[in-house]
Parts: sequence; C-alpha cells; structure tokens
Amino acid sequence: MSALALALLRPVLPVSPPICLPGGSVCVADRTWLWVALAAAVALALAFALDFTRRRHLLDKIGHAPQLAKMAESLSRGRRVLKAVLIVAGVTCIALALAHPQVEGESIWKQRGIDVAVVMDFSKSMLALDARPSRIQRARLEADGLIDQLSGDRVAVVAFAGGAVHYPLTTDYDSAKILYHGVQPQDMPPGSDVSEALRTARCLLRPDLEKDPDCERTIGRGHGGDPLDEMEARRMQQHRLEQTDLGDRARAIILITDGEQTEGDAMDEAKKAADVGIDTFVIGVGTPQGAPIPEYDEDGNQRGWKTDEDGQTVMSRLDENGLKELAKVGGGEDHYYRLHPGRLGMEPIVKALARLKEGDLHSRVEKRPQEAFQWLLYPGFMLLLVEACLSDRRRLRRVVATSAESKKKRKESKS
Repeated sequence: MSALALALLRPVLPVSPPICLPGGSVCVADRTWLWVALAAAVALALAFALDFTRRRHLLDKIGHAPQLAKMAESLSRGRRVLKAVLIVAGVTCIALALAHPQVEGESIWKQRGIDVAVVMDFSKSMLALDARPSRIQRARLEADGLIDQLSGDRVAVVAFAGGAVHYPLTTDYDSAKILYHGVQPQDMPPGSDVSEALRTARCLLRPDLEKDPDCERTIGRGHGGDPLDEMEARRMQQHRLEQTDLGDRARAIILITDGEQTEGDAMDEAKKAADVGIDTFVIGVGTPQGAPIPEYDEDGNQRGWKTDEDGQTVMSRLDENGLKELAKVGGGEDHYYRLHPGRLGMEPIVKALARLKEGDLHSRVEKRPQEAFQWLLYPGFMLLLVEACLSDRRRLRRVVATSAESKKKRKESKS
C-alpha cells in the first residue's frame, strides 16, 4: 500500500544517480527529489515569512496597533506560526519520501547458477560387467543421482560413441534423462569419439559461440527444410539469446567413460573448453583389470562375448592414466574420479560442482538496501492532517464576575 501511494504521488522526472551520507548508511536513490525537497522547504519558509511581514505592515498602516490587537484578540500568532511550520515540515517529508531514501539492509550472498553437460559413453565397451550391474547401467544411475542434486540449475546431455547426439540446456531434468535412458550402445555408430562429445558439450554450454565453425552443427541453423528468411533468422537468434543466460554462471562438463578412445583428439577439445571457462570432470567407470564385452541379439539376449580376428575374447579395460591426463588438461588432477565398482555415489564431483557454484565469495556478497520512505511519507501526511485540523483562532477566557461585584458596578453607574 505504501509503495502504491508513493508511485501515485511521484510524477515522471528524470532519474538521477543516488547520493549517500558520509559512511554510506543512509542513501537517497533519486537526488533530483532531494533538491526538490530542499527547494520546497526554503520556498515555503520564505513565503510564510514574507506573508507575516506583509500582514504586520498592513496592520501598522490601518490604525492604532494596540486597538487593532484588542479587536483581533481571538487570532493567535503562535498558532499561525505553528501551522506554517507544520506545512513546511509535512511537504518537506513527502518530497524527501519521493526521493527514495534507503538505509543499509542485510548482506546477502548471491547464488550463481551452474550449467552442466553430462557426457555419457555409449560405445560397445560400456556393456562390460566389471561395474554392477554393467558399465552403462552404472553410468545411468550415477547421472540420475548427479542431476537430481543440481537444484534448479540447467543441464544438457550428450550421448556418444562413434558420433554424438545431444539434448540442449534445460531445467526439465526428466526430459533430459530420457535421452540416455532411451539410447542403447547398439543404436549408436561404432567407435568411441570422445573429442566429438566434448566439442558438442562445449558448444551447448557456450551458445554465444554460435559463429565458431566447430559449433555450427550443434547450435547453428539446421540443414533440413527450407531456408529461413532474414527476419525469421534474426528473430530466432534473438530468441536464443533471450533464453540463454550468458552472465555469471559456472560451467562444467561431466564425462562418464571407460576411456577407450578410437577417434579424435580429446586432449585438444578439453583444452578448448578450459580456454572458454568450462571445467571438464572425468568419471572413470570400469576396472583396470578389465572385463569381456558381451554381445546381444536383437531380442536382448546374450549370445556370447566379443572376439578379435583371431577368435580371442576382447578384454575392455579402464584407461585410467589417459583419463587422468584428460582431467588434468580440463581443470586439474582433482577433476578425475573413478567410480567404485559396487557402491553408488560420486561425492567429490558433487562437492567440486558446489565450489564452482560458489565462486569468489567476497565478490558475491551484496548489501541490499532497504527502503525507508515510509518513515517520511506517513509523518508528512500526519503533519498536514494536524495542520488542517488546527485553527488559527484561540478561545477567549471570560471572567465571570460574582454577584457582589455586579451589584457594586450597578451602584457606581447610578451615582
């Protein structure tokens, strides 16, 4: 209600920079109205002073001052002065309220958001069973747990093998999970191109890199359908910028893989991501001892183990040394974590993401000012209300003569 009253009272004036008293505990958000308040106080005070002086001079010109004073005995000069003071104080308080006075409020910590791209390996080696229930199933469970702890932050999903498919940044976690729960290694191109997956994740986390040749296929205009006209293309580009917060956000890639890379240069892509402010965390799934890769028929039944050209069973092993080097390039040695074969959870990665989200605590403490106009607006109205109810005339005290005095006066008049 008070804010509505202030808005109705405040006409359209150009907004000027705030001004603060020494120490900064009290500030005025709009210095224009501060000068208006001071000018109003001085102008009203001068107007009343000139009015009182003019009245006195007129009374001197009319006639005998004592006689005029007796005739105007009911008029109170003190009350007139009080009414003038109330008007000046009331108008000044209201004008100062319109200047938006503010006092020092509570210090709050600004929470910044985080964008996370979960990159999951769907190559055939992820079917190995050295992580329960399997590498790919374990990766899905860990991704579910991680995404559920993001608390409203945005997530993108990339599934890769010899190529990569993706789901863009979103806060709809259930929709994002559909991608990696619905895809199977048998659905993906053969091979394991970690570099392509990291490139896709980098482009999803930094949509402002749309003109980067590496990102044209990911966030640029598609190749299917009729080409967009210039106006429609501009509208879509503006829509993408509006939907993307490029401000103070942490960004991270969570790569879940066994490290068996057959294509591309993952180190180069991890460095490119680091150069644009994206940390790459690497989650190793599997064991260095390795396990055979099961093969399944179209009905999902296991029909044997993968073999090489000589008929020997292929063993898939976790390339831990390679993944540690990749994590080091992507942000540091602490950016690598190996999943426990039989226990869920990757707490170190969750804590690392929380640290990224906090950022520099000193730069994220904000003192939010508290509005104080109500402490001037209400008293101002009350002062004007009191002035309106106060009369400039006073009651005369009549001396009631006693009966004896009345009789005495009558006798004296007769004599």
